[in-house]
Amino acid sequence: MKIIITGSPGVGKTTLVKKIAKALGKDAVGFWTEEVRDPQKGHRTGFRIVTTDGKKKIFSSKFFTSKKLVGSYGVNLDYFEEIALPTLKKAYESAKRDKNKVIIIDEIGKMELFSKPFRELVRQIIHDPSVKVVATIPIRDVHPLVKEVRRLPGAVLIELTKENRDTVAEDILSLLRE
Repeated sequence: MKIIITGSPGVGKTTLVKKIAKALGKDAVGFWTEEVRDPQKGHRTGFRIVTTDGKKKIFSSKFFTSKKLVGSYGVNLDYFEEIALPTLKKAYESAKRDKNKVIIIDEIGKMELFSKPFRELVRQIIHDPSVKVVATIPIRDVHPLVKEVRRLPGAVLIELTKENRDTVAEDILSLLRE
């Protein structure tokens, strides 16, 4: 079972993923990305990766100097890969052994897709019929892998909107339990 969540920026994809991960408890393995905000001014300054086992690291910031840019955010691939790759590899191994495990990948987006090893691992995971995945992708096909994930045969694609965001978590959990 592959569940792919898409939607406009800010609609609540990460909030939904965190709600699903919390409901799944120890059966959720993987990561999400969340905004980093300036504590005084409240505006977004970057993004951090957070794993289901509690590791955290800022990997994108307006204050990073990098050749890898998304808008005004510099992306530090080493920081991202240092957390994302071992976490995803461990999640994949765990999900292959235990059919109750669900791999969480939030997000397969522009910043994350700078990483070739990440792209290769995601491709391997999403095409493995033996593992369950909940992943988020941008609303637009910003990369060939996003297009591939969006059109994955047999996957359930859910577009999150302000209208459905409060009710879709239960639907996803039901699908995962089937």
